[in-house]
Amino acid sequence: MDYKPNYPIYLQVADFICERLLKDEWRNGDKLPALKDLAVTTSVNPNTVIKAIGFLVDNNILSTQRGVGYFLTDNARTTTLDLKRRQFIQEVLPEVFASMHLLGLGPDDLTRIYKERHAAPSAPAGSNGNEPG
Repeated sequence: MDYKPNYPIYLQVADFICERLLKDEWRNGDKLPALKDLAVTTSVNPNTVIKAIGFLVDNNILSTQRGVGYFLTDNARTTTLDLKRRQFIQEVLPEVFASMHLLGLGPDDLTRIYKERHAAPSAPAGSNGNEPG
């Protein structure tokens, strides 16, 4: 993992876990890998993984089964989306809006740029979609 400066590592590990869930690599109810395996995967101390897991337990994304391990809750995906959206609105957007103001960009510019970047791939030149394959 490439860690960001000025952002606690345990939260970045929590983000790693949430990202796996949001990308459907892990699903509600799935058992997490062992703490040691997560520590190796994320290249952090196991204590940092434990702190990240505690954060996710506190936010009802993970639950623990004593002696068995940690599991994504039955509503982990919805809870994660709510948490990540709140974080985005409170932490990321204020900086984006400040930059937009300084650069003279407005909501219409942002909408246009978003649409350009997320446009469906165009059909090959000369193809109208009705020709036999």
